[in-house]
Amino acid sequence: MLPNIAIIGRPNVGKSTLFNRLVGKKLALVDDTPGVTRDRREGAANLLGLEFNIVDTAGYEDEDVKSLPGRMRKQTELAVAGAELAIFVIDGRAGLTPLDEEIARWLRSSKTPVILLVNKAEGKAAESGILESYSLGFGDPIPFSAEHGDGMADLFQAIQPYVENFEAAETEELADESAPLKLAIVGRPNAGKSTLINKMLDEDRMITGPEAGITRDSITVDWIWHDDALTEEEKLDGITPDRRVRLIDTAGMRKRAKVNDKLEKLAVADARHAVDFAEVVVLLLDATKGLEAQDLRIADHAIQEGRCVVIAINKWDVAEGPSKLFNGIRAALNDGLAQVRDVPLIAVSAFTGKGIDELMKAAFQAR
Repeated sequence: MLPNIAIIGRPNVGKSTLFNRLVGKKLALVDDTPGVTRDRREGAANLLGLEFNIVDTAGYEDEDVKSLPGRMRKQTELAVAGAELAIFVIDGRAGLTPLDEEIARWLRSSKTPVILLVNKAEGKAAESGILESYSLGFGDPIPFSAEHGDGMADLFQAIQPYVENFEAAETEELADESAPLKLAIVGRPNAGKSTLINKMLDEDRMITGPEAGITRDSITVDWIWHDDALTEEEKLDGITPDRRVRLIDTAGMRKRAKVNDKLEKLAVADARHAVDFAEVVVLLLDATKGLEAQDLRIADHAIQEGRCVVIAINKWDVAEGPSKLFNGIRAALNDGLAQVRDVPLIAVSAFTGKGIDELMKAAFQAR
């Protein structure tokens, strides 16, 4: 177990750039457009030998809780509540803003310790911002450049006590001998991928809503699935009912010709990368729309990458003519994916939870 450290701040202060710097990879999407990050994203960080779990969060905005920015803020608040430490990032060049001060008030009221990091601190343009930051009440700020890596040693010294205290308090647990199943959920926009993962986890971990394309980054979440239907053979093989899963939520993949927005192109590329990382890929269909050519393209990509594929038909609770729909999709799959005939096809409902156990059973069998 590693301590969780959450990165907090208003939009476009460089949180995702800092996240990428700490994990040593370009995992989080980065762009000059404010609000690129929507869900909280986790990664294994290594700062000069100091290991911890870093959580990138959406920019904290003061919006109605029912709006998309409001739902993003709720995810940020949950990330801070579950963290051992929060890194509060401000933009040194822009100086303090009213939203920075509002975030500071909220962080002071939380139980999570906070360290203040002044990003974009290279050069004289940030000097006034660094001086202003003392007024937030979080002690000496850390001048930093996520873009260039300046200030890493100072950040190490600030984080080190929290990591060491966590390690001292953490009791050792026996690791599960079976490796987690790496399971990516893919499909067209609004098929219900994030809603399905929330139902699996039994919590609002992913932001969902009627707007298509909410998910941008591929988000990885560890989960334990309890298998109530183990066979005697599986029990003899030492398989336990609690099966470890690494769920990967991805951005919706539209037909390439329809993707014009730069951020959507980045999101789709990230989703394709998630397929490369996975062992099993669940292609989620929308029962209200049936099987479309784009679904076959997504499945074919996963197959070409050598991944096991399971097809799930979501929104089964509102499907019209379910028996005819199921048989029609089965026939179309056998024609369109002739190279893998009889690929597992499962009817599910992300709203009611129907079919999730059957889906997971099929995924483990596919692996």
